[in-house]
Amino acid sequence: MQSLIFFIIALGILVTVHEFGHFWVARRCGVKVLRFSVGFGRPLWRRVGKDGTEYVIAVLPLGGYVKMLDEREGAVPENLLHQSFNRQSLANRVAIVSAGPLANLIFAVFAYWLMMVIGIPGLKAIIGEVTEGTPAYHASFNPGDEIVSINGKPAPTWNAVYQRLLPEAEKASTVSVEVKSGGSSEQRQLSLPELSLNEAAELFQRVGFRPYRPAMDPVIGEVVSGGAADRAGIRPGDRLLSADDQVLEGWEDWVRLIRDSANSDLQIVLERNGQTFELQMTPAESAEGYGLAGIAIDPQQQRLPDELVAELRYGPLAAIPAAFAQTWQFISATGRSLWGMVTGSVSRDNLGGPITIAQFAGSSAQQGTIAFIGFLAMISISLGILNLLPIPVLDGGHLMMYLIEWIRGKPLSEHAQMQAHKVGLMLLLLLMFFAFFNDLSRLFG
Repeated sequence: MQSLIFFIIALGILVTVHEFGHFWVARRCGVKVLRFSVGFGRPLWRRVGKDGTEYVIAVLPLGGYVKMLDEREGAVPENLLHQSFNRQSLANRVAIVSAGPLANLIFAVFAYWLMMVIGIPGLKAIIGEVTEGTPAYHASFNPGDEIVSINGKPAPTWNAVYQRLLPEAEKASTVSVEVKSGGSSEQRQLSLPELSLNEAAELFQRVGFRPYRPAMDPVIGEVVSGGAADRAGIRPGDRLLSADDQVLEGWEDWVRLIRDSANSDLQIVLERNGQTFELQMTPAESAEGYGLAGIAIDPQQQRLPDELVAELRYGPLAAIPAAFAQTWQFISATGRSLWGMVTGSVSRDNLGGPITIAQFAGSSAQQGTIAFIGFLAMISISLGILNLLPIPVLDGGHLMMYLIEWIRGKPLSEHAQMQAHKVGLMLLLLLMFFAFFNDLSRLFG
């Protein structure tokens, strides 16, 4: 229920931002807006503004729309023809249609800026283990080294280190890493192995260092409905004791075991309300071949020592270019992922639908305000890019038709546009069905 609530909140915010982009530019272009609706279906709330626009919040929160005066949708009084959308210049129509996705991208920049000004907390980037023979080993990294910056950019937390290294690893670059080692500051030259988008989760493993993490109590905070743990009978609040006779000293022991045990039967011993239970669980297999249990640690049972907590923070001005850079990095990664799905170089199993988004919304909200803002930024970028795909019925489809109109010198016929919209609707429904199918596959293995 909590995931659903935060999913509705997140979607409501992002849909409002998107539709406000269309609305604001339409008004600036002199187009009369009849209705601004967040959601579809029966109105839950409605008000008519002084500008004559009807503002609506509807029952189905899976989108929204801005209805403009348009001769193609009904008769328009002669004295209002100049305010009709279809009478606007090609440049005005392009600007109005582009404004929705652009508003989502601007919102993402603002969200990242806000996060960076407030400060993004995380685990201090202290190296716990270095694997022999790896790039980190050859660059003379040692357990206990603390990463300070990468290529001159601050990287005080492991999340910041990941964000700095990933785009460089995609180019197999050599980066300059500043570390604190034995009380002094040193520079290390780290040659990164080339990674594809499918291998992004293996970044630290391939580089050769494992983050230092204090032992965390293996107490369950969340169980994914329909996941392997749920089917086995594991419940929130359970404390994991052992698995296949291996005593679990901390959460990391559990993560390593599950990661290497896809489709293997495990005998789990746990404690619940002071009693010990034994049950069997078979981890599902992820697209990358790792085991998945479908549970999350209880953050309320954990508290990191102050000396292991760091924060990535910028001043208000310095945060502006950093926010643009972060937004562009995510746009670029999303674009490459989509193209990879088309060409087959990236697994289509990575595509997620509303269930996956809802789970991430609830999980990020549990982690705090900063995590939820970061989630909003990522979904806002995804929404903006999705709407720019050249599929009729989406904003990108309209822009494609305007490009054809610019090349031909006249618009496509009404019949051609109608057929294109039918094809676009079918493609969109197929995409939604595939994403929903992936959601159900993740839930039920």
